[in-house]
Amino acid sequence: MTHLVIVSALVAVVGLVFTVIGIKRLFQRRIVNGIALEFSGLIFLALAASSFLLASNLYTYQRLVYEQPVAEILFQQLSPQEFQAEILALDSPFKQTVNLKGDEWQLDAQVLSWKGAATLIGLDANYRLHRISGRYIDIVQEQQRPRSVYSLVKKPAYIEDDRFDLWQFAHQHQSWLQWIDAAYGSAVFLPMTDGAKYKISISRTGLIARPANDEARQAVSRWIGL
Repeated sequence: MTHLVIVSALVAVVGLVFTVIGIKRLFQRRIVNGIALEFSGLIFLALAASSFLLASNLYTYQRLVYEQPVAEILFQQLSPQEFQAEILALDSPFKQTVNLKGDEWQLDAQVLSWKGAATLIGLDANYRLHRISGRYIDIVQEQQRPRSVYSLVKKPAYIEDDRFDLWQFAHQHQSWLQWIDAAYGSAVFLPMTDGAKYKISISRTGLIARPANDEARQAVSRWIGL
């Protein structure tokens, strides 16, 4: 992302230089040359703004190279089919506590992979934890009981308008975004139980969840019928 910010700044500088020279040419009554420079400057400034928007959105992602641990989730039962979940990020200071309804928890992530020219400016596979939600084992309960879902995306404070989402944009326009190799979602779900602790890792193939204590291992054994 640092490389992309540098590229954005350099393109912006070129755009400003062209714009200033174009204004100077207009004052010198060199109309055609001035307009051409002004137009070129505006194009470079637009490219710089687009690159900065891309870099800002990538700020919410983490770099992904190999399988790596990304989070721990600890559960405390509050009442039947209601649990308090504490999510601790292992690669950032992020921490969040939520109340989930149901029998299982589900964690979703978004993954971006790059190729071609994008890799030449330092872009590697990136991911971000997207949201956590509760699930009911019984389909009827899943359809009728209250749902619980929470966003895990923390955007920089300087981004006021968060309507643009790089992952969603890339996912919708993969047919012509040739420099994005893949934009896909990954999810994992396991049972909730009092005192359970899970460790979450991510690789290029998606999320991986593993029990991290006896409570979680026993819950998973009951869940899969062992």
